[in-house]
Amino acid sequence: MVVVELSFSRYNDRVPQDFPKKVTIETQVKFEISTSGLYAIKITAQCMRKDDLRVEIDNQFFREIPPEKNIQKYDVPPAWNGTKLKGKSQINIFLLNFEVGEHSVNFIPMDSVQVDEFYFWQVLDQTKIELNLELKAENGNGRPWVTVALINLPLKSIIAEASVTWHLFDGDDVKLIVDNEIEKNAASLLWKDWFWHATPKQIFSGSKREQKTVANDLNKNTHYIEFWADQTPTLHKVILNLGELDSEKPSEDIDQPPSRIPTVDDPKWSGNFEDDTDQIVMARALFGEARNTLVPNEARIAIGWVIKNRVASNSWPSSYWEVITIPKHFSAFNSGDSNRPFVEDPLRTGNEIDQQAWINSYEIAGKVISGELTDPTGGANHYYDDSASTPGWAENQPPTLIISYVNKYGREAKIFFLRL
Repeated sequence: MVVVELSFSRYNDRVPQDFPKKVTIETQVKFEISTSGLYAIKITAQCMRKDDLRVEIDNQFFREIPPEKNIQKYDVPPAWNGTKLKGKSQINIFLLNFEVGEHSVNFIPMDSVQVDEFYFWQVLDQTKIELNLELKAENGNGRPWVTVALINLPLKSIIAEASVTWHLFDGDDVKLIVDNEIEKNAASLLWKDWFWHATPKQIFSGSKREQKTVANDLNKNTHYIEFWADQTPTLHKVILNLGELDSEKPSEDIDQPPSRIPTVDDPKWSGNFEDDTDQIVMARALFGEARNTLVPNEARIAIGWVIKNRVASNSWPSSYWEVITIPKHFSAFNSGDSNRPFVEDPLRTGNEIDQQAWINSYEIAGKVISGELTDPTGGANHYYDDSASTPGWAENQPPTLIISYVNKYGREAKIFFLRL
């Protein structure tokens, strides 16, 4: 068995640096968890017809649902079955709780398989999990595409958004299966097993993007959510509502204030950045990180794109507020930072300059998120200002963009953007 000690500083593309290009024998990845909680593990692999792959997490294997007399390990949703995939890729995302300490994932192949991606992250919102995938399927007939495995967790509902297109003689389709039960498409008799289905009239109307909700209300257990693809549909996002994970309900004697959603006119922090819309929380970051009116809008746009690029990457959480509030990543959000009060209440001074700067940051955030403003950074996911010494992660790394401006001391300052 090959053992790989996982280190975030030793990643080669989307897998650990020492991970074999082809997995031919059992391979174990070890990693440390410093904070207990809910985690997601994302693995992408591809198998040819005679190849299969399964994984065990902390020596736990995953079997069929519902259980059968003969235990299945390779022909189950969270495994990769070459007969079904025929060389195509499948993404499996495992959601489970980890305690502090060492953990392991064992890759157990039959023959030879290629693992293209292995990554994990902590899920901060444990009741509503948003997976922003923006994943276009490889061209091919109906086969497994994306599986989400919930390990010892409940499931209240699924919201999924997908796009399908008609291609001359055939169209895209997406099937949704929950615990081996196919969700039926009530709008089609012939294609009732395909929850999203393209029709010939889309030759004229174009791609159709639909968000659909399925109420499940499943108790705490192991659950499999499968998305199958036919042709080349796009799966944009999946939102899982797990409900209340903590069995202890708050005392009725404690007055629980209702959550308030901050707005551009009333942006004062509610006490939880999760209450912010994507545009509000990005605007807070732009306002806090580049509040100085001498900093050009070009820099604010670039910083906004650094945030958006992280949200779109597999190396960071998939929501704006989670990316922005990672400790010590965006200094304005650090406790004790001089800009933190302005992050919490951008209009705290009441002066017109700050009001205009806040509205400007809000408008830029909206245009970056919507894509109205294109990425000037070349995909950058890091940046730093030369007012501080060069960070270790930036040494010997070529910048994708340099923005110069004159600071309050009348000296030229530079902001460096890098793609790492």
